Amino acid sequence: MKVEFTESEIEIMQTALDQWGLNAQVGQTVEECAELIVALQKYINRTPQPGMIENILDEIADVEMMLAQMRLVLDIGDDALRKRIEYKFQRLNQYLSRDEV
Repeated sequence: MKVEFTESEIEIMQTALDQWGLNAQVGQTVEECAELIVALQKYINRTPQPGMIENILDEIADVEMMLAQMRLVLDIGDDALRKRIEYKFQRLNQYLSRDEV
């Protein structure tokens, strides 16, 4: 399930960061996350509409791209992220185990 970006795509992300700056790209990341939230809310609260899944897919793609830019600019490597994900899964598993009792 890992999204991998090509060298060309990474260069484009770096160009966007260089051209628009950190503050603009952080703001864009927030905006893309908000758009995904809205798309998901529509999915669970409304009658399914044509194009709804495609819209969610577009928003997930936008969020993935922006998160990659944030990792790039904040120098968050795969190992650091993997360790944090493992910690979060361990914690989630503990919560799930408590709910089973």
